[in-house]
Amino acid sequence: MTQSSYLYRYGDFLFLENEMNEAKQMQANLGVNTVVKLKYPVRLATGQMLEQVTLRRLRVGDLRAVSHLTNEAEQELALFARMASMIPEDFDCLDLADWKQLQETFRRFTESEPDGK
Repeated sequence: MTQSSYLYRYGDFLFLENEMNEAKQMQANLGVNTVVKLKYPVRLATGQMLEQVTLRRLRVGDLRAVSHLTNEAEQELALFARMASMIPEDFDCLDLADWKQLQETFRRFTESEPDGK
């Protein structure tokens, strides 16, 4: 690995920077991920500016992973965190308008069929 290469974690996988870009492009082409550009970017606890959130489609395993949570709002936060490969606390600083954009994307994921019907 050269000094200019970076490792990225995406879900349970580690990728080199160029592999990560290829993986993201492939998923975008398949309609697996949707990028939501934030109207009001925020700075995360890590110091990183969050200007967009990439959500992947929900999986059955995601539902199972949050089923132990009894509070509906906490379940939603946990699901979104899993779909975005983030932690629930990362969403705490989001403007409500941006949160609603993420919720709308989630609704489209759960209502749409693969062929767009």
